[in-house]
Amino acid sequence: MHQEAICDLYLRSSLDRDGKTAIERQEADCRAWAERNGLTVRKVHVDRGRSGYKAVERSGFDAALAAATSGAVGTLVVWKLDRLSRKGVGQVGKVLDDMEKAGSRLVSVVDDLDTSHDSTRKVVVMLAELARSESENLGTRVGHAKRYLRSKGQWIGGQPPYGLLIDRQTKKLVHDPEHAVYARLIADEALAGNALVTIARLLNEHAILSPRGGQWNAASILQLLRSPAFAGLMPETETVETGDGGRKYTGRVFPYRDPETLEAVGIGEGIITVGEREQIIRTLESRTFLHAGKRRPKPEATALLTGLIFCGVPGCGRRMHRVGCSYQCMARRAGNQCIGASALAAPVDQYVTEQFHTELSELEAGDPLIDAISDRWMRRVDPQTFAKREALTTEIQEEEARLADLEDARYVRGEFSGAVAVERYDRLAERLRGRINRLCVDLRRLPMPSVDVSPMLDGPTLLKEWAGLTNENRRERLSLAVDRIEVSKGVRGQRIIPEKRIRIHWARPANPDATT
Repeated sequence: MHQEAICDLYLRSSLDRDGKTAIERQEADCRAWAERNGLTVRKVHVDRGRSGYKAVERSGFDAALAAATSGAVGTLVVWKLDRLSRKGVGQVGKVLDDMEKAGSRLVSVVDDLDTSHDSTRKVVVMLAELARSESENLGTRVGHAKRYLRSKGQWIGGQPPYGLLIDRQTKKLVHDPEHAVYARLIADEALAGNALVTIARLLNEHAILSPRGGQWNAASILQLLRSPAFAGLMPETETVETGDGGRKYTGRVFPYRDPETLEAVGIGEGIITVGEREQIIRTLESRTFLHAGKRRPKPEATALLTGLIFCGVPGCGRRMHRVGCSYQCMARRAGNQCIGASALAAPVDQYVTEQFHTELSELEAGDPLIDAISDRWMRRVDPQTFAKREALTTEIQEEEARLADLEDARYVRGEFSGAVAVERYDRLAERLRGRINRLCVDLRRLPMPSVDVSPMLDGPTLLKEWAGLTNENRRERLSLAVDRIEVSKGVRGQRIIPEKRIRIHWARPANPDATT
C-alpha cells in the first residue's frame, strides 16, 4: 500500500459544537468518501476550536500539510474547503502549489472537488475567496450583535469572573451562591493592602480551587481584581489594527462606555463596588514600575539561564527566574505550595558556563550530544523540511510495527494456517515491505540541511566567541546542548555548592531516525 492508496483527513471546527459541521460528522463523511473511492485512512488531523480565518496556531493543519507535501500520503481529504482555510487564495494557493510539487492531491467531499482534475483549481480559488469573504461578513455581524447587547446591558459571552454567574433570563451578572463568599474574601484581602501572592497562598492553604480547578497564583488574582465585571461593569477588550488592515485583541480589558453618554455601562451585580475597584486598581498600580509617566511592560529576560533553569524540588519542576541577585522558583513566588528552590545567580551562571565549555570541548566523534546539537541547529535552519522528514519517519515506523505484528501473527501466534491463509499473508507482507521501501526512498530524496558545528566543539574558538556574545545569544547556544538545568533546595545560610545542587540535563536527538 503506497501513497496513492492511502489518505489523511483534516478536520476543523471554530467552535466545537454538535451539528452538521461538527468534527464527528466531518470525519464520518470523509471516511465514507475514502471507502467509496478505495482509499485507506492513515491518520486524522484535528483542530478543535481553531479558526481558519484568524492568525492562530493550527497544529493539525501543519501536520496534515507536512504529510501531504512530503509524500507520506497521496491524498488529503477535507469535509469542505472552508474547513482547510478561510484566508483566501493567499494560503490555499500555496497549499495547492506545495501539494502539486509533491504529486499529491486535495479532495473536498461536500464541494465535490478533486485537485487532480485540471479544471478544479479555478473553482478552489473561487471558493477560497468566498470563504474569506464570509468570515469578514461574519465578523461584521458579530460586531453589530455585541454592540446591541452592550446597549442593553447584557452579557455578550464568555466565562464571567469568579464568584459570578449569568442569569439565563436577564443575561446579567448575579452572585454565585457557592463561590461568591470566596470572591469577596479575595476583594477584602486586596482592599486591606495584602500582596497578591499572600492572597494566593491563603486560598491554596484552605484548598479553595481556582476557576480552572487548580491552584491560585498572583497572576490569576490580578486578572480577577482588574476585571470590570468583578465590579458589575460591562467589560470590553482593547483591539489594535494589524499590518494587514485587520484587528487583533491586546488582552487589555477595560469598562465599556456608552458611545453617547460616555458613562460606564452596568452588567448586573458585582462582587465589589465601582469605588472599591478604583481603590484596588490604585493600590496595584502603586506597586508597578513607572517610567517617564508611563507604565512599562516587563523588560525582556536578560538573565543567562532564563527558560532553561527549573526548580528541582520533587513534585514542583516549575521554571525559575532571576529576581534580584538570585534565581527563584516561580511557583513559590506565585503562591503555590512549593518550598521553593533559590540560588545566587552568579555562581549558577558560572558553573553552567564552565560545564558547557568543558563538555563540548571534550566531545568525541559519535557522541550523542554532537548529534543532538547538529539536529537542533539544522531544525532552526529549515523547520519545514524537518516537518516533512518527521512525517515520513513516523509513517515508516508505524508500517514497520504493522509488519512486525503481521509476522508475529504468522510465526508466533499461528493465525495464518492453510495455503489460502499463507497466500494472504504473503500478499499483505509484500505490500507492507513495498510501502516501507518506497517511503524510505522518499525520505532519502528529501534534502538535508547541513551545518558545521566544529566551532562550538573547539574550546579556544568557543571561549573567544562566547566573550563577545550577549546573554540572549549565549542562551541560544546553551539551548542547542542543554535540555534543562535543575536546582535543588539549599540550606539557608550555607554557600551554594554547584556540584551538589545543580543538575544539567544534556540534550539528546529528539528523533535519531529523522536525521538519517
